[in-house]
Amino acid sequence: AVEAAARRPRVGGRGHGEEEARVEVVIGRTPKLPVGTEGYSLVINYDAPTTGEEYLRRAAIAAEASVLDDAASPRVVYTMVLEKQLQGRGCRESKHLLRRAKRLAQADPELGGPAKAAEIDSALQYLGNDYDCDEEEEEGEEGEDDDACDCVHCRSQSSGSVSFHALRPSQPPGGRSVPGVEVVRVPLEALEDLSSATALTHSRLGDHACTLICLHNMYCHTPWDGYEHMFALPRGMGSVRVIMVLATGSSWHDYPDVGSFAGGVAWTDILDMDSMDVADRLIERLVEHEVELLGGCGERLFLMGASQGGGQSMLRFLRTRRRLGGWIGAVCHVPTAPHAPCSRDPLVDPSRPRINCSQPMRLLAGELDTTFPAPLVLRDAERLRQVGGFSDVVVTVQKGLTHEGPDDDDALPPELLFLQQHLPSMVSPPCRSPVRSPASP
Repeated sequence: AVEAAARRPRVGGRGHGEEEARVEVVIGRTPKLPVGTEGYSLVINYDAPTTGEEYLRRAAIAAEASVLDDAASPRVVYTMVLEKQLQGRGCRESKHLLRRAKRLAQADPELGGPAKAAEIDSALQYLGNDYDCDEEEEEGEEGEDDDACDCVHCRSQSSGSVSFHALRPSQPPGGRSVPGVEVVRVPLEALEDLSSATALTHSRLGDHACTLICLHNMYCHTPWDGYEHMFALPRGMGSVRVIMVLATGSSWHDYPDVGSFAGGVAWTDILDMDSMDVADRLIERLVEHEVELLGGCGERLFLMGASQGGGQSMLRFLRTRRRLGGWIGAVCHVPTAPHAPCSRDPLVDPSRPRINCSQPMRLLAGELDTTFPAPLVLRDAERLRQVGGFSDVVVTVQKGLTHEGPDDDDALPPELLFLQQHLPSMVSPPCRSPVRSPASP
């Protein structure tokens, strides 16, 4: 049954009825492995190896294939582990092997350096976790209010707010000063009634250069509070309207596997596309409204996000039929396969829009990020190019950056410094007439 499912033709694949993969299913604790490993890109341990030696024997298939076959697809060993196996011999010996590999990678740039070491550490976090799902569920039932967001916006039950920052002297002198940044904060659920929400948050700028729709990281509505001035464009380029959407419950989507919180993102982390679709539908409505405020000039609207908000905002960029200015994100991965189910991968949808394939996508990855390791992010970006056809994708791996950001409390948010580096060159001049931006069929 497993082999039959693996051989099933994939929608949007190479051709109608053409097999996508060569599949071999072997059974046993020390199964006889296939001879001739060219073409194999994936080894799945459906049952965890019972010894470290057996793990290496199976991993050798992927290692040999990478030498014999120059195909661009990554070589992956993916192991499924039951909680009861975490204390067993197989996991103990596998952890020992991974720790040795981490030390070797850390010491030798040719073996991946600190970024590869962080990716290995991400896997070690899973094998070393003592996360008790039942205990967490019981705690959640006893005190659900304990997890309620206590940020100022939630405590005050805000329906939306507008503030102004980076006040700039008028030109010529003596006139009215103009703010460099208009910040709108609006709860995601308020977008269900868009007309009421926009009545509270309509723009006071009149003629802003561009709009940024920003999605925060998980469980934090306020990562950019106190740093609003950093969204400003250089002098002479005009004002920026920034829409900070506040996710319901501080999370953009659900996770079908609570074990996802035990370590970093695995090769496949099974994103919950149904809940992502709910947020995406509301963000889509907001995008349409804000483009209309820009006179239909979608090239002056940008999507931005960090961590979980980065993936959610990129999903809208991949799906939109509006030509937008671009996407900027930090410490996140790409919401496509292998992280999303193949049947929901926006890159292989036959009817997907391609209108933004030439628009800039800029992603900041942390060299020491163990949640979204840099090697994983770089593979995702390459798939955006090769499968998605996106031609202007640039990933910057920042030396020493972790997922949580700098240890120094006085340090500026790295994602906003990254934004300052890239946004000015991406902003288009104002459209000459209120003509709707082109949309793909």
